[in-house]
Amino acid sequence: MDREKYIEKFRSIFTEYIFKKDDFDKLIFWGIGATTETWWDDMIKANLIPKYIIDSKKAHTNYKDFELTDPKDLGDIHEYIIVIMTTNPYTYQEILSQIEQEDIKAKMVCSCSAIYYWNYRGRIINMLKELEDEVSLISLVAMLEARIEGRLIEENLVDHRQYFSLHRFSCLNPKEVYIDAGAFVGDTLERFLFEKFATFDSYYAFEPLRKNYKALEYRVKRLEREWGIESKIICVNCGLDKISGEQKILSVLPVSAQIETDIDKNKLEVIKTTSIDEYFSNRRISTIKSDIEGKEMDMLKGAENSIKKWKPLLAISIYHKPSDLFRIFELIKSYQAEYKISIRCHTANGGDTILYAY
Repeated sequence: MDREKYIEKFRSIFTEYIFKKDDFDKLIFWGIGATTETWWDDMIKANLIPKYIIDSKKAHTNYKDFELTDPKDLGDIHEYIIVIMTTNPYTYQEILSQIEQEDIKAKMVCSCSAIYYWNYRGRIINMLKELEDEVSLISLVAMLEARIEGRLIEENLVDHRQYFSLHRFSCLNPKEVYIDAGAFVGDTLERFLFEKFATFDSYYAFEPLRKNYKALEYRVKRLEREWGIESKIICVNCGLDKISGEQKILSVLPVSAQIETDIDKNKLEVIKTTSIDEYFSNRRISTIKSDIEGKEMDMLKGAENSIKKWKPLLAISIYHKPSDLFRIFELIKSYQAEYKISIRCHTANGGDTILYAY
């Protein structure tokens, strides 16, 4: 495996994106949506702070401490960098076309992924140096390249067996204790039973939202009848975090849970949270799967003792917040240095990129 080849390929992605320190003083964020909301804190921590935020539909309203600007009101911005704030390739291309059609001249136009990951390319290279297999190297570089360039990943690189693509995660284990963090309506559970032929000890499905939880319970009853199992699937109407408590999250279907920021307060639901260490105490666990809308770091911090003691298999989403990509990798390795790490992309837009630790 020629690891250096993929590291050089990653470096080459940034050939046309040469940022200087002074550039970060003249940033324009274009677009207010889910990506801006999810990425905001990480961008600010990286000192990527906009001078202007553009959104023609919401112009002259406020976002955070900024008044949103209509692109027609922009003056001379030839020294500014326009950062397109989306990870959706279709939206990215639409905004790019709008900028071209309105003949807006800036020093550079780039994706939020380009400027953010350029800032942390050293930590990503360290991650590439430790990935276990060539498919992981290919997948991670392809995902980053697609997001930076605002396009889809090649279809042949998309793995359609999410959470179960690696042998260790699909083989039968009669003693398996499986934690599903972000069980939603039981989609992973149904796949789990198919992959495992219902061979396991217990399955804990954590889902904090009321509507999702009701649908989950309904599905569990059906699956128990179909597979002839009883009292092995435990539904928990609770979110997983680093500590027990309460939080407010977005409760609009089909959107999954998102922690409160600057969103419609009428769409918020108060949920209970617990930690894996507290809930399971010293009980053995085999696998943790997590897709909890950017709360993965907090969930892992609340599972530190369990991970150090039991070294469970981990299938963790690393695509919600930009820093999740490398920070989750670094945190897991700090808990168990002997973990082997693989990466797989499960959708063409770079969403559902999963880190597997084993």
